[in-house]
Amino acid sequence: MRVLGLSQSAEADWKSLDSTTQAALEAYAAGVNAFLLQAKGRLPLEFKILGITPEEWTPVDSLAFGKLVAWGLSANYRDELIVAQLMESLSWPETRSILPDYPGPDVILEANAALHSSSESALQSALLLPSFSGWERPDQGSNAWVVGGSHTASGKPLLAGDPHQTMTMPSLWYEVGLHSNEGSYHVVGGSLPGLPGVEIGHNEQIAWAVTNARLDVQDLFVESLDAAGEQYRFQGAWRPLQKRKEIIHVKGGEAVELTVRTTHHGPLLSDTMPGSSQTLALRWTGLDQGRPLAQSILQLDRAANWQEFRAALARWQLPGMNFVYADRSGNIGFQVTGAAPIRANNEAFSLRPVDGASGRYEWKGVLAADQLPSAINPRQDFFASANNRQAGANYPHFLSHYFQPPDRAVEITRQLRNSRQLTRSDFARLQANWRCETNLRVARILVREAAPIDAQLQPAIAALQQWDGDMQPDSVAASLSELSMMHILKLTLGRKLDAPKTEAYMQLSGYPYLFLRELLDRPEHPWWDKQRPQILAQALQAATRELRQKFGEDESNWTWGAVHTYTFSHPLGKVALLRPIFNRGPYPTGGNWNTVNSGAYTWDNDYAMNIGPAYRIISDPSDWDASMSVLPGGQSGHPFDSHYDDQARSWLKVEYHSLPFTPEAIERASADQLELQP
Repeated sequence: MRVLGLSQSAEADWKSLDSTTQAALEAYAAGVNAFLLQAKGRLPLEFKILGITPEEWTPVDSLAFGKLVAWGLSANYRDELIVAQLMESLSWPETRSILPDYPGPDVILEANAALHSSSESALQSALLLPSFSGWERPDQGSNAWVVGGSHTASGKPLLAGDPHQTMTMPSLWYEVGLHSNEGSYHVVGGSLPGLPGVEIGHNEQIAWAVTNARLDVQDLFVESLDAAGEQYRFQGAWRPLQKRKEIIHVKGGEAVELTVRTTHHGPLLSDTMPGSSQTLALRWTGLDQGRPLAQSILQLDRAANWQEFRAALARWQLPGMNFVYADRSGNIGFQVTGAAPIRANNEAFSLRPVDGASGRYEWKGVLAADQLPSAINPRQDFFASANNRQAGANYPHFLSHYFQPPDRAVEITRQLRNSRQLTRSDFARLQANWRCETNLRVARILVREAAPIDAQLQPAIAALQQWDGDMQPDSVAASLSELSMMHILKLTLGRKLDAPKTEAYMQLSGYPYLFLRELLDRPEHPWWDKQRPQILAQALQAATRELRQKFGEDESNWTWGAVHTYTFSHPLGKVALLRPIFNRGPYPTGGNWNTVNSGAYTWDNDYAMNIGPAYRIISDPSDWDASMSVLPGGQSGHPFDSHYDDQARSWLKVEYHSLPFTPEAIERASADQLELQP
C-alpha cells in the first residue's frame, strides 16, 4: 500500500474537488472524530484487543478509502503476472487459447446510436501478499438489471442490484437514509463506511445499481534499470528514478524506512517482490490525479433525471462501473463509467507485461465520458449487467479482455426477455437463482461421453442424469458436477503445465470457465489431446474419490452444502479463541461462481464460499416505500450488538426487509432514535 502511494494520490484528488464536496467530507470527518473524542475508553472491541488508538479521521482518508475500493475492483496486474508465468511453458498462441475471448451476450443488445462509430518468483510473492480484508482479490463480480414498464405489473420500471465482493464481518456495506431539511438530499441505499453518500440506491426521482465494469486500467511495464538502480531507460535515453521515503511505524518495534522508486509509468511493484528477476512498474489510473469520486457520489445522490445522472457519472472515473438506471417518469438506462486508457499499442490485449523502454506501449490518455457505452430506453426494454461485455463488435474502443463468463447474464436475460407483469417477488426469486447452465452441460457430457465407466461410478452417473442444473445445497449432483469440472480443467491443463502453473492459472478470474466452455463445445479441441472420454472419466473418478475422502462412503452425504459452506468471517476470527465472538457460521450454501445468486469461491479456499452478494436491493419507482434490501450479517459492527448478525439468516434465505423512504414510512419503521445536537 505504501509503494502504491494511495495517500499521495488522494491528497492530489482533494485539490480537484469543489467546495461543496470538500465541506461534506470535512463534516463527515468531524462526525467520526466527535465519536472518537467522546468514546475514549469505549472504543470497539477490535481496538482493545489490538491495543490500538485510532488517529483522527481526515477528509483525505475518505478519498484514500475510495482508492482502496477501486484497487480491489481493478487489480488485474495479478493476472498479468500469472500470464507471464504461463508463458514460461507455453507459446503465446497456446497461452491465448486458454484465455478465450468473451462470447456474449452484451449488455446493450441492440445498436447504440449514442456510441461513436514475468517471473515465477514475482508471481508467488504477489499471490502471497497478506490480504487482511480481501482487497487483494481482483475477482469481484456483481449483478444489476432493470426492466421498463412493459415488463412490470405496475407499468413502472423495476430495478435490482447485488454487488458481489469479498464479504467480511462487519459488512462492507451499511444502509443509510440521508434526508436533509432543506431538500438537498433525499436518498436511501447502500453506503461504504469511510465515504459520505449513497453509492447504490434511489432518491425521489431516480434509482440506480452497479456492477464492476472490469475495465482494464492497469498495465505492468518491464523497466530497464542501470547497474546502480538509479536510472531507467526510455526511448534510448536514461531517466532518473523518482524516490520518496516512507516510514512504517511498527507496534512494539522499531519503525521501518522504505524507499519507494517510481518511473513515469508508476511505482516499482517488483520492489515488494523479493527474488523478482524483472523490474516491474505499475501503471494504474487510480494513481492519476483528479479522480473526484466523492464529488460524483454526492452529485449522483442529488440527480433528478437521466441528464443529471450522466453528468454526475462523468466524474466517476474510478473505479470503472456499469450503472443501470430507472426513473419515475418510466425511463430506463445503462451507463459505463471510468477512465479507460487509450494505448498506443495493444497487440496483446493488455494480458501480459509489456516493454517499458521502447515507448511502444504508452498510454495516450483516457476515453472521454461520452465515448463510453451508454443507452436509454432500448427496444427490448431491459438491461442485464453481470460483468459481461457492455457493447459488441461495432464498439470502436478497447475496454477490457477481462469480462466474466456469460452464465449469469444469459440466465438473467432469459428470465427477463419475454416476461410480463413482473413484481418485486419475481426479482427476489431471480436474485435467489442457483441454476448454472455450465454445470448442467458438464453433467450431461459426463453422462453421455465419459468412458470407461466402472460399476463404482454408476451411482454418480445416475445422479447426474437426473439433475436439472440447480446448485442447491442438498444436491449431490451439484457436488459431482462442480468437482468434476475442476478436475477436467486440471487434467487437460496438466498435459502442458506443471502443478504450480496450473494452480496459478486456476486463480485467474473467469478464464478457467471460459476455457472450459470451449472444451465442452469442441470435442476435437487440441487440449483434449484426443483423450476426451478418458479425461472425462478420470475427472469423475477424481471427484468421487475426493468426496469419499471428505464425507465417507455414504453418497447421500456428498451434498453441495456439505462441500460448499459460508462463514460470516471477521479478520480477528482467524484467531481460534476469537472465532466464536466475531464469526458466524459456517452455513451450508448453494450456487457457485456462475450462478446469479453467487456462491463464488477462490481456488485456494477449498470450495468454501468467500465472494458473494455483499448487499441486495430491489428499488421500486412505483412505490419507493415498497423497495426492499438485505445485508449479509447486519448493520452494526459490534459483535455483542443485536444488529451485528440479525440479517444473516434472511440473507442466507434471500429474504428482505422493507427500505422505508417517506417520512411517514420512516416514522412507522423506527425502533430507536439518536439525536445529535451541536
